[in-house]
Amino acid sequence: SFQSSVGEVVQLSDPVHVTERPEVWFAELVQIHKNSLSELLTKCMNSNSSDKLDTFPSQILDLSEAIAFSSIVEKSIETKSSFFHLKEMFQGKLHSLTRQNTFESNLVRSKKNALILDILRCLDVIDDIAKNRVHSVSDWAWQKQLRYYRQCECFVRMSDTTFGYSFEYQGCQPKLVYTPLTDKCYLNLCQALKLGFGGNPIGPAGTGKTESVKALGAALGRHVLVFNCDEGIDTSSMGRMFIGIVSSGAWGCFDEFNRLSQDQLYAVSN
Repeated sequence: SFQSSVGEVVQLSDPVHVTERPEVWFAELVQIHKNSLSELLTKCMNSNSSDKLDTFPSQILDLSEAIAFSSIVEKSIETKSSFFHLKEMFQGKLHSLTRQNTFESNLVRSKKNALILDILRCLDVIDDIAKNRVHSVSDWAWQKQLRYYRQCECFVRMSDTTFGYSFEYQGCQPKLVYTPLTDKCYLNLCQALKLGFGGNPIGPAGTGKTESVKALGAALGRHVLVFNCDEGIDTSSMGRMFIGIVSSGAWGCFDEFNRLSQDQLYAVSN
């Protein structure tokens, strides 16, 4: 099994045999942990149990709800159903999650907080598509949203971009509050990734640029490694960072990128 920093434990679907070759068993551990999360998602989506909060990890609970939301909304759009009843349903979910229970553990409370933020975003999306009178799933008001699907594989769409969900364990971490600016940031970064580029959010200090990049990575099931670019970083250390990022398949987020010198920027651009 593996455990998050707040005590969330996830059981592996198959055992991993530790040998004298760490590069072999560690690669096996990475693959089995992804398979375990994928299997848990299938079980969560097929479960009607009332104790999901105690059974499944926070990442799987959030992902399952996101897939269900995309499916329900697209079904409502295609059948011309009223968005008012859809909003009532999610308001009911929100009410059931916000009821206080003094016997809850900190872990369950953290899972609830993440689900509550996701449901609040769902309510904002429903209001937006109702305001724009969406009549087709191809309408921009729906296409611009971060949408989750599960067929043979789990994948995420935003506008005309499609990303496979990576199933890298994110733990039970606090979620970023969704705002209209967050959606715009996600949309621009997704378009940049589709074109094979990187993204460079710009803004005053403390406005959430780094956290937005980390949140988008978490939304796609990917780890994001954050590096603080200071005067101590030279060209060789930057090269080692890129080698590690490429080897691990993670995203790299270089904070305070403008502090790099011209020769370092030249090495990065090439």
